[in-house]
Amino acid sequence: MKARSPVTVTPNKRLAVTWKPAVWLTVVLAVGWVVCFWPSRLLSEVEGVHWMTIACFCSLVPGWFVVLLGQFAIFRDEIRLMAFQTTVRFVSVFGVVLVVKWLRPDLGFALFYGWLILFYLLSLVTEVYFVGQQLKGRLKPSSSVPSSSPEES
Repeated sequence: MKARSPVTVTPNKRLAVTWKPAVWLTVVLAVGWVVCFWPSRLLSEVEGVHWMTIACFCSLVPGWFVVLLGQFAIFRDEIRLMAFQTTVRFVSVFGVVLVVKWLRPDLGFALFYGWLILFYLLSLVTEVYFVGQQLKGRLKPSSSVPSSSPEES
């Protein structure tokens, strides 16, 4: 008899499971943006909010790609998946830093780079949480495998 996957109950259910991490990442970064609005406005009236918003999107868009990519079985094991996700995150943020440094060399840490680091870390924590949830779901212990603990030896 053919085994059924728990995710493919209905097309709508599958879509909700696939997009859930991306939606949560968006919500977390949106809350972070709201919390950082006034500090960025105090640092610089208009440019502070402008560059903080760009920093937020520079962390959000690669984050969407990373969490959605983690939903599909493209890589053979979790180590390769996590290495690829880390590479995507790092290369995208590093590319943004190079472009901004080239276009606006006058921007300092407070106007852009500090916000980019903050939103990068916030998205990283959120993405790692969802990768951990995926791994926990995949690595549930089987009841037929005996556990070996140091107390039994």
